[in-house]
Amino acid sequence: MSQILKKATKYRTVSTILQHGEAHLRDPYTLPPEIITPPPPRKERKPDDITDFPEQKFVLLPESIPYPEGKYRPASVPYVAGFYPYNCYLQKGKIYQWCSCGISQSNPWCDGMCNASVTRNRPIKFNVDTSGYYKLCNCKQSANAPFCNGTHRQVIRQYHDGFRGFYELWGWAAFMGTTGFMIWNFHN
Repeated sequence: MSQILKKATKYRTVSTILQHGEAHLRDPYTLPPEIITPPPPRKERKPDDITDFPEQKFVLLPESIPYPEGKYRPASVPYVAGFYPYNCYLQKGKIYQWCSCGISQSNPWCDGMCNASVTRNRPIKFNVDTSGYYKLCNCKQSANAPFCNGTHRQVIRQYHDGFRGFYELWGWAAFMGTTGFMIWNFHN
């Protein structure tokens, strides 16, 4: 028992986040910390501008939830969890898991539902170098995932232009209009 206690006195708590600047020494997939500066101010601002934050560097990460041997699933299109981005406060250095499949009940964060369903999408691990509010993609189609790049505008147009979207939206409008007409006539 005394051997175990002697070993335990040498243990120390090591943070798993980049706040202390040591995570890149233990994890080959984590880049060393660097200071990112914003781009020069734009000359003209447009209503569709999303952010002035500098472009994110992409690092190939292993899948957060690996597939069991022999259980490979083919690539799949994610579900659209919503048509507008989440505006979230993110803490500096904290590692987040963004849901890329759209099935999660706690969007935009992964709750592991991708494990229980037939989807190839896996969560994206990321962190930010400055605490603040960020727009996180909710349509799951962003090329700058997990951050929004405005793709949701195209997703809404595509949905309405498709066969299902046109009849679903106009069918819903016709149903509500008819119901309102019937209620109005019933009470008059």
